[in-house]
Amino acid sequence: MVKIYKNDKAKQQVISSYNQLMDRWEVQYQEHTVDTKYGFTHCITCGKPENPPLLLFHGVGDNAAVMWVLNIKELSTHFYCIAVDTIGGPGKSVPNENYTKHSFNQVEWINEILDHFNIKKINMAGVSNGAYMAYNYAAVNPDRVHKVVCLEGGMVTNPLKAMFNTLMIMFPEILIPTHRNLSKVLRKLSSPHTDLFAKYPIIEEHLITLMKSHNQQAMFAHKIEKYDRSRGIAVREKLYFLIAEHHLNRKNDLIHTLDDGPYYYKVIANAGHGINHEQPEIINDEIIQFVLGGSNDKTTIRSAYN
Repeated sequence: MVKIYKNDKAKQQVISSYNQLMDRWEVQYQEHTVDTKYGFTHCITCGKPENPPLLLFHGVGDNAAVMWVLNIKELSTHFYCIAVDTIGGPGKSVPNENYTKHSFNQVEWINEILDHFNIKKINMAGVSNGAYMAYNYAAVNPDRVHKVVCLEGGMVTNPLKAMFNTLMIMFPEILIPTHRNLSKVLRKLSSPHTDLFAKYPIIEEHLITLMKSHNQQAMFAHKIEKYDRSRGIAVREKLYFLIAEHHLNRKNDLIHTLDDGPYYYKVIANAGHGINHEQPEIINDEIIQFVLGGSNDKTTIRSAYN
């Protein structure tokens, strides 16, 4: 079976830090182990079950505990939140022998999570790779989706170029992953105006621990499906994209695709790749208004950055 962490010590460090972050959620929550075809998927729920459901996905090297720590209190007052530890990621999910590049089906895996919670139609929000996962699920399985908010990601037109652009931001520090260099990487990915890590050093320390501990090859089973314009356009009214201002020039492919749709999107000022950490109040408001606010006015919600 695939190895999620580089060694057992690394795993224990991540889980210990994960549990400390859960103490910062400031809401009542319940942890679930969802038995799927591809292994055990760890999910965290909070909010009233009678509220509209909101499935939350994190990025490649993150987990649910850190991804939503600054958002969950507000979101859970409006939604029944289900925060997922992506299988293969550095969280509490545990893949089995079926979790391979040849057999894993991401959409089927998400269906199993929804079936476990007896959810017929879902709202979704995701960050980075989590945004891609939410978008792709909506494009492939639109009848089961109400609204989707994609943060710092979504459709992928050129997977290798997207990965290269991210690596170039992290270069050269990522080549020598000391604590100091990884701290520099986080700041290069963030808006130069953010005070995130000064206010919440626990978030910085957890992210550095993840970068040191996670075997990122464990995510290779998640195949990236290239953007199919016809599928995307078919669900356009269900989608909303929030893009960070920082490093906007490296997101030309995505912006071009959004303009070509045209899809609803907004560029968030003074935000970097950790968009929901750096601007939590704004992001919470955008998610709540789009998902619960009814029909969209393209003239006000879609705004290219000038």
